Amino acid sequence: MRVAVDHVSLYFDVDGCGLIAEGDAMLSRPTLLLLHGGPGADHSLFKPEFSVLADVAQVIYLDQRGSGRSDHSTAENWTWTRWADDVAAFCEALDVRAPVLVGSSSGGRVAIECAARHPDLVAGLVLESTLGVPTSLDESLEVFERRGGQAARDAAARYLGGDTSPSASKAWADHGLPLYAGTSDGDIASRKARALINDEVQAHFRAGGCGPAELTAALATAVTCPTLVLAGEDDPVSPAAAARRLPAVLSNTTTQVEVLAGVGHGVFRQAPQKAFDALRTFLRDIPAARHDDYGHHLEIPGS
Repeated sequence: MRVAVDHVSLYFDVDGCGLIAEGDAMLSRPTLLLLHGGPGADHSLFKPEFSVLADVAQVIYLDQRGSGRSDHSTAENWTWTRWADDVAAFCEALDVRAPVLVGSSSGGRVAIECAARHPDLVAGLVLESTLGVPTSLDESLEVFERRGGQAARDAAARYLGGDTSPSASKAWADHGLPLYAGTSDGDIASRKARALINDEVQAHFRAGGCGPAELTAALATAVTCPTLVLAGEDDPVSPAAAARRLPAVLSNTTTQVEVLAGVGHGVFRQAPQKAFDALRTFLRDIPAARHDDYGHHLEIPGS
């Protein structure tokens, strides 16, 4: 499905009902709005795992501007701010109220931006392997070295340090990129093959065109909704050490951090049972998820 938002057509898909029939009443379910990473990847990275949540929520998959099946627009619009405002406009166009934003990797950075810029919209944040936390390069390189030795550390230092040469890209592909995964990442080759990835968006990001990756103090303190952070102990890209600092960074809200052992970059993909258990508990505990603006009681099984 597609919807027109600020001169672009955004592609989205849906699992589960927003309203369910029970006796003589229609009960509302909370809405999870999924924001993929990359930047420049697509919503397929959430499939098929997230379909299991259709029993407790309506799950909306969104291809962000420039990504997947959505209009590519132009490079000057591939920014955290534009993507965040697109989310708000998307919700307005479809009358999506009080969504819980689930952001993976760079999608977490978009989710935080949206929650800060549109605090009355967002009921909660789920940040998985998220970007945005102030992180030193050494923290990432230590994980690369622990998991892949000196070759992985050297390759990551070149690539993450901005080296765009063919030799740096090859070293990264051979020694760095494989360490995104943990010990239980399933068929990552098939997942990548079916994803529609816009390499131009990724290059734009690496050149700094999306804006600062790290949160500013003003942005972080503008987030007021409850937040769940899921991180992998073996994630070299969004290190667990940085995730543990998020409660202090998001100082105006309650932030719960769950760090999973043996997991790399992509918690929902690599440890779905533990991650979804944490998300279900989080949904039950969000005060804003008890009702909606239509006056319906929000039904969350297990609450």
